[in-house]
Amino acid sequence: MALDYQPLFILSGGMLLQERKLAVTTNNLANINTPSFKKDLLEIGAWYADNGEQIQNPSPENPTNNYVYPMITNVHTDLSQGPLRQTGNPLDFAIEGDGFFAVRTPEGIRYTRKGMFRLDAEGFLVTEEGYRVLDDQEREIRIRGNDIKVDPQGNIYVDGQRIATFGIWVLPDAQKEGLDYFSGTPQQAENFRIFQGFIEDSNVNGIMEMVNIINASRAHEVYARLIQSLDEIQGRVNNIIR
Repeated sequence: MALDYQPLFILSGGMLLQERKLAVTTNNLANINTPSFKKDLLEIGAWYADNGEQIQNPSPENPTNNYVYPMITNVHTDLSQGPLRQTGNPLDFAIEGDGFFAVRTPEGIRYTRKGMFRLDAEGFLVTEEGYRVLDDQEREIRIRGNDIKVDPQGNIYVDGQRIATFGIWVLPDAQKEGLDYFSGTPQQAENFRIFQGFIEDSNVNGIMEMVNIINASRAHEVYARLIQSLDEIQGRVNNIIR
């Protein structure tokens, strides 16, 4: 009978949801000190337990929603601005506003907010992993000289001569790849400023993430107790039937 499996299905779905919440939240919290890290958020939908169809109105006031269970439909990345922190390193750069730096990786061009750059042996501006940073024409930026200055528009000056302009791009369809990089369809950014000698910190709020961990842990315990109670009730029913 449907009553035999549907309550267990609904409760186990809620329990698995809390486990996924814990995994995402603990990952956010673990990267609270990772420069430019963008926290992840879960998108949750409601589904019918009997036929597996998603519903648009999960209100408990609707009597047809007696057998509704939660399911994760997507994981979104919160691209909101993190606080800027001064480092004094002339090769550290932070973007205030919209946009990403472009870098060339073995998988193609990728985009990052993490502007902790350095110069390689050939004088190219590169990331910590050695990926070369690109200008607004997607050309690799090579620096020959000593005095490096960058203005808020991203123009790069070496010993007083402008040699390139940072390529700053917005990604309407940004997809996270690892901790630092994104892929997507680039469009030239307009609403931004570049700060030299700064980096952008994580946008994770540690207090909020701790609250989320506590709430998810408590909810997980409640679901576990309900499943145990349901199992005990079902056992008694089976004994009566026998």
